[in-house]
Amino acid sequence: MFVHVPDHFSSKLKFDLKKAPVSVADRSSVWWSFSGCFFGIALLVLGMFELLSFFKAERDNEQSLLLVELFAFGIVLIGLGLFIYSIFSFVRYKKFSFDGKEFHIIYRPAVGVKHQFNEPLSNYMGVRLRVLFVQSGLLNKNRYIIDLYHHDAGKIVPLYISTSNKNIRRIWEDYAKLLKMPALSVGDRGLVQREYADLDTSLKDLGKAGKLPFIASGKLPAPESLEITEEPTATLVEPRGVYWDTFSTLCLIIAVAAILLLTAGGVYLTIIGTGFPVKYLIIGGCLFLATVYFATKLFNSYTLVIGPKDVSVRKSFMGSDLGIQTLEIDKIENVELNYNPTIGRYNLTLISDDKVIDFPSRLPVSDLIWLRDFVIRKLIGN
Repeated sequence: MFVHVPDHFSSKLKFDLKKAPVSVADRSSVWWSFSGCFFGIALLVLGMFELLSFFKAERDNEQSLLLVELFAFGIVLIGLGLFIYSIFSFVRYKKFSFDGKEFHIIYRPAVGVKHQFNEPLSNYMGVRLRVLFVQSGLLNKNRYIIDLYHHDAGKIVPLYISTSNKNIRRIWEDYAKLLKMPALSVGDRGLVQREYADLDTSLKDLGKAGKLPFIASGKLPAPESLEITEEPTATLVEPRGVYWDTFSTLCLIIAVAAILLLTAGGVYLTIIGTGFPVKYLIIGGCLFLATVYFATKLFNSYTLVIGPKDVSVRKSFMGSDLGIQTLEIDKIENVELNYNPTIGRYNLTLISDDKVIDFPSRLPVSDLIWLRDFVIRKLIGN
C-alpha cells in the first residue's frame, strides 16, 4: 500500500490488545529526536564559526582554524541535515487503534497528506517474530519486533518492539494465544508457521503427534565439514578444521595491526632513546589486549553434545573448556538457523521458552541445514 513507508519508526512499543478499545502511536523517541536536534545545532554553530573565521582570515591575510572553506561548509550541511532529519523523524508517525475486531490505521508523513484506513483482524495471517539488524560498521543494535503480518506491508501492525530480547519468545507466544492466530517466524526456508495451540509443545512431542513436516536431510553420511561421533551415552558433533570467513579475517587483521603498532612504537621509542611514558603504556596495554582478544577468537571451538535428556554446546580454546550451555530435550520447542549480517554467519539455534543457545560455527549454510535436520531427528527419535 505505502511502498516506501517502514514497518515501524520506534525502538520501544507495546500494543496491549487486552484492553480494547485501545490505541498506540509508533514514532521516533523524543530523546533521540532532541539529541539529533542538539547535535545538529552544535554542528551548525561550529560550521558557521569556522566559515566566519575563514572569511576573516582571508581579509586579514591569515590562516583560519580549519584552513579549508569547503570543510567548514560540509560541517554546516551535515548539521543542517541532522537537524532537519531529527525534526522530520519525530513529526511523522503511525497511529493504530483496535476495537476488538478491526484496526484503524493513521499514517502521518513528515511532508504530505495524512492517510487513514480500516483493516479487519481476520485479514491478518498471524503473529510474526523477526529481528531487525541495525548496523553501523561492525556494531549492531538489534530490534526485536512482534507484529501482525499482512501481505500488504503498509497494513502490518506492530505489537511489540524492543532492543532487548528478554522474554521475547514468551511475549510473541502470548500475543498469538491471545489472538488465536498462528505464530510466524522467519527462517532459512522462509516464513515458518506454528499453530498457537502447539506453541508450548516440544519438538519431541510434536514429532510423536506427527505434526512436524517431513525432514528429507539429516541422515548419514554427514557433510565432510562435520565430524560426528556416536558414543554410548551421547552424540558429539564437531566442525572439522578451521573455516575462514569475513569475520575471522577481520579478527586476524586487527590482531596483526595491533602487533605491528606495538612493535613500531617500541622501535621508535628505542631509537629516540626515550622511556615509555604512561600514556604509551596505556595505549600499548590496550593494543596488547586487542591482540589477545582477536587472536583467541580465531581458535575458539564449539562441540554440540546430544544426550538422552539434554543438548549442550561446549566452548573451548585449544582443548581447554571455557563454558557449557545446556537445554533439556523435553523443553526444546524449535531448532532453526539464525543469520547475523554483521559477521556474515549463520548459527544453529536451539530454543525453549526460557532459554536460547547457539552453536556458532564457520560452516557453510548448506551443512548447517543438514545439521539442523540431523538434530531434529535425534530429538524426536527418528
